[in-house]
Amino acid sequence: MHDETGKLSAALLTEPEAGRIIDRLKQLQAAVDPGSKPAAGAIRMDGPYAAKLRALWIAGFNLGVVHDRTDRALCAFIERQTGISHPRFLREPADAAKAVEGIKAWLAREAGVRWGRETSDPVELKRAIVFAQHERLRALGADIGPARIWHCGAAQLDQVANARGRQLRAALARQAKEAVR
Repeated sequence: MHDETGKLSAALLTEPEAGRIIDRLKQLQAAVDPGSKPAAGAIRMDGPYAAKLRALWIAGFNLGVVHDRTDRALCAFIERQTGISHPRFLREPADAAKAVEGIKAWLAREAGVRWGRETSDPVELKRAIVFAQHERLRALGADIGPARIWHCGAAQLDQVANARGRQLRAALARQAKEAVR
């Protein structure tokens, strides 16, 4: 309110100022959109390592390794790796490394992700995931063309990984269905 009108109390606002404040609050409410429901299995993920863990978990889903992409499943994995029940309680780098490196080792083993030396660069990590998706799709006989992603930034790589993830999960489902026959 002070930023908008220079006044510290609503009692001091004129009618037009009060209207501006109400309009601004409506804009802020629309930006937050409290009417939308969280996805099934979504829980509040916070803490210094939550974003990286969630990104790796979704990468695992897009690689066809993680079958339950929910936050609850991620929390269960974290607890198995560290004995700590939720990412918000991961404060020590050594504890977080158990979970982060556990997911990375799983993705390398099961999906063939080749993590580069520069593991702190998010773009390089995303490229490694997309390349592994590409190789898995090729191994499943998918006609996907070359992986031309060197020019892609982080947001574009996320889009590519999500699209390839849908393709890969569908190809893996077809393969599983054919194996049952």
